[in-house]
Amino acid sequence: MIQGELLSDIIEAVSNTYGNEFLDRLTLKLASIIQADYTFIAIFDKERYESKTISLVAKGEITENMAYSLKDTPCAQVFDNSICYYPNDVQKFFPLDQLLIEMKIEGYIGSPLLNSKKEVVGLIVGLFETEIPNKDQILTLFQIFSGRIAAELERSEYEARLEKNNHELETLVALRTSELTKTLEELRERQNQLIESEKMASLGFLSAGIAHEINNPLNFILGGYFGVRGILEGSALESEKTKMFLDAIKEGVERTSKIVKGLNQFTRSGDSAEERFDLHDILENCLVVLTHSLRDRIQVEKNMFPQPLVVKGNSGKIHQVFLNILTNAIQAMEGKDGTLSVQSYRDSNFGIIVITDTGVGIPIEHQNKIRNPFFTTKDPGKGVGLGLPIDYKIIQDHNGSIEMESEWGKGTTFRIKLPIQV
Repeated sequence: MIQGELLSDIIEAVSNTYGNEFLDRLTLKLASIIQADYTFIAIFDKERYESKTISLVAKGEITENMAYSLKDTPCAQVFDNSICYYPNDVQKFFPLDQLLIEMKIEGYIGSPLLNSKKEVVGLIVGLFETEIPNKDQILTLFQIFSGRIAAELERSEYEARLEKNNHELETLVALRTSELTKTLEELRERQNQLIESEKMASLGFLSAGIAHEINNPLNFILGGYFGVRGILEGSALESEKTKMFLDAIKEGVERTSKIVKGLNQFTRSGDSAEERFDLHDILENCLVVLTHSLRDRIQVEKNMFPQPLVVKGNSGKIHQVFLNILTNAIQAMEGKDGTLSVQSYRDSNFGIIVITDTGVGIPIEHQNKIRNPFFTTKDPGKGVGLGLPIDYKIIQDHNGSIEMESEWGKGTTFRIKLPIQV
């Protein structure tokens, strides 16, 4: 069993650190605690079938990183998403692994690092010149911190990708500026809109990292909840008050997990159009994410089809459509009480989602313009007019359609129609 002081000691050692500093501090601390001769964190190169260390501690000191082939090594088992454990005689099982021989390694323990898509991206390893002690404690430590390590790797990747995107955008803007001097005023206007769009893209990357980060402390809290409940049950300390406190903790964890699930759905990346998913699940995720916007002034009325409405496509993009339409509906009722109605039904081979608000509506002279990119009736800083045109395009790509009805001063209805998978 890992003591609380031990975990606190590790967490304190790596607090307020990021990137390479975080990885080096954590590897040093783990190496010291598990008393390994060598401890390292590495990432996989799937094309070359190699592993490259990004933090390597040898005999208690940070040393230069290295790359090595996975062939004939115990790390290959971790590459296949398995925890690998050889308390002694590891060279006997991997006689062709020259590194084990040269380093005189007797014991090996390795655990995979999984990203937010549950893909194996790397591993954390302890190497021992003698038989491994305290296997369970070492594995528990690796499993506790593997999620945080993977999250840091993912965060660094997002940061690098965002920096590259920003650099490419700046280069493109400079090139277009030199070529289109006659349209300078129009370029300035579009540049402000693109900056707002980039902020939204950055927010998507950040949300993905935050959602992944929140899962780790949630697991700590949930583990603590079950531990405390086990101690209290049947003891003299058990009472209605302690039960009430434990129920409140569990409810808070479950509610936060739903929000994280909604964020993960919104920030999902990938171009797969072969997913099968229930439209009801997407709507529920969106409503959870938008709970703070509803406050107490907007009443949500739901009238759902009793059976799942399963469609095929890209769930992340459909989530984006529903979230945008629901957000627009909520903003249309800003400053007053209102009702947000969400209805679903099946019509022949199509699933229909109807979203209605009691907001200000859309003036008739603007209704033919809402599909145009950059058209918006919102004040500066409150929208760039990118949402609805993208929504129409996404639904069209899914062989569906969007219909809109609006009356100025009374509200707006959007009807999204998508083909059902039998």
